[in-house]
Amino acid sequence: MATIQQFGVDVMPVEDRLVLKLNASGQPTLRFWITRRFLSMFWQALTGELRKSVADAKSPAARDFLLDMAETRLTAKSDFATAFEERAAPPGTQTAPLPATQTATPPAGAPMAPPRLLWGFNIQRKPDGQTAIVLIAVDNARIDLGLADDGVFGLMRILRDAAEKAEWGLPLAWGAGLPGAGAPAPGSDAKRRLN
Repeated sequence: MATIQQFGVDVMPVEDRLVLKLNASGQPTLRFWITRRFLSMFWQALTGELRKSVADAKSPAARDFLLDMAETRLTAKSDFATAFEERAAPPGTQTAPLPATQTATPPAGAPMAPPRLLWGFNIQRKPDGQTAIVLIAVDNARIDLGLADDGVFGLMRILRDAAEKAEWGLPLAWGAGLPGAGAPAPGSDAKRRLN
């Protein structure tokens, strides 16, 4: 798994996409296109995994409250003010994600590798509290991330901020779009609409 040092997200209005940028130690910047559809599915899966970590809460609202509190506490430790450092690959090197032998410092002005379009992911919450995220691009390039909670919440914050800036209108909140997130409590008098 890559040791990620820095995340960044740019809004690309002409393409109507986001560019997720990742810096790992000693590697050029990895760049991935994120579509609105991908982000919606990724958000639902990621929040679903995080909600499992507070499964002992008595209700979905209580789980969401606990996750809100954790997000507030952990993102307060994160640095959102430092500008993202773009790292180009040295001339003549392959631009596949995280080549094992890449250690040279890229020369100033070297071209950036084009972003890869993300189409798939796998998210798994580990017993040690880490979240394993695998991002898969259309050319089957993949990046494996192992993130502690502060990294997960930091990633979620920059994705949410970028989606708002892109005016995508996605409900990126805890429980948004999850089964049972907006369901009436058992025994309530709320009417069910099927249409």
